[in-house]
Amino acid sequence: MVKMRFAVVLPGGRYSPENLRLAVQLGCTDVIGHGPSPGPESEVWEYAELVKMKRSCEEFGLRLEVFEASPRSDKIMLGLPDRGEQLENYCKSLDNLGAAGIKVIQAAHGAPVGGWSIGSVEAPTRGGATSRVFYWDRIKDAPPSEYGVYTEDQVWGNLTYFLKGVVPTAEDAGVKLAFHPSDPPMSPIRGYPSILRSIEAYDRMMEICPSENVGLTFCQGCFAEMGVGVPSAIRHFGREKRIFFAHFRNVKGSIPRFQEVFHDDPEGLADMFQAMKAYYEVGFEGPMRPDHAPMMEGDQRLGGHLGYYVLGKVFALGYMKGLAESIEKTLC
Repeated sequence: MVKMRFAVVLPGGRYSPENLRLAVQLGCTDVIGHGPSPGPESEVWEYAELVKMKRSCEEFGLRLEVFEASPRSDKIMLGLPDRGEQLENYCKSLDNLGAAGIKVIQAAHGAPVGGWSIGSVEAPTRGGATSRVFYWDRIKDAPPSEYGVYTEDQVWGNLTYFLKGVVPTAEDAGVKLAFHPSDPPMSPIRGYPSILRSIEAYDRMMEICPSENVGLTFCQGCFAEMGVGVPSAIRHFGREKRIFFAHFRNVKGSIPRFQEVFHDDPEGLADMFQAMKAYYEVGFEGPMRPDHAPMMEGDQRLGGHLGYYVLGKVFALGYMKGLAESIEKTLC
């Protein structure tokens, strides 16, 4: 039986000894990074910086094989005239990632127009903890961003250009491209279509370039927001080995208003036990991390990011590890 790999994310590349020790203390095997910040003269992720990040984790016995980010691809996804140079730089980064032993990156597929960030507020949940609530009404009529208005055909065309341009290099380098679902799964947002908002959309994307190196970040919260059964979606993609890493998250409510909740909240849309069981059934081998968690009493925010709280992550990991142990002992 595959042993589940639990991870924490380090926003902003905060590979401090304190954060890494905490990850070990929580029983994690992996950390998930965000990649280096290239200098003003180049968009390329350099080999030496990647190796430095990886070694800082290995000193604590932790694996760093996944970056929850990718080199810049905004000009490609927006279809700008100078996208060819950015594509070349992206491929150079892929070569460096593969050489450094980074096996998965989370590829961007849209313009940075916001979503959760402009359509959500923090509100009370269990026991007075606070978490994010998304309101579609807050952004559905928002004016277009500075990028203008795009059609779905344009966005799919730009994604196709990206895939056909980078996948051969990714295959040669041994790097997998994980695409996160559109969050929230509504479209358009400020004039820009959100295309990866259904299982069918993912199937379409993977048909464009049928490579084992193209798959997804399986964010449970996003699929729950879509109204999809989370365990069945895990089986759909997991049987084809297209889930490269996972976000263990839950929400309650449905479009057009939903709220992130504690991982064990009985009002959550996803059956978390059945979700964890599905990962085992499909032989999922990637790392899994707790995603957004409520802010608890006395908590602190990691890296200034909403939804990234220390106590919330500690609680979530304990819950996840308990689920995993119960399933392992049941299936054995």
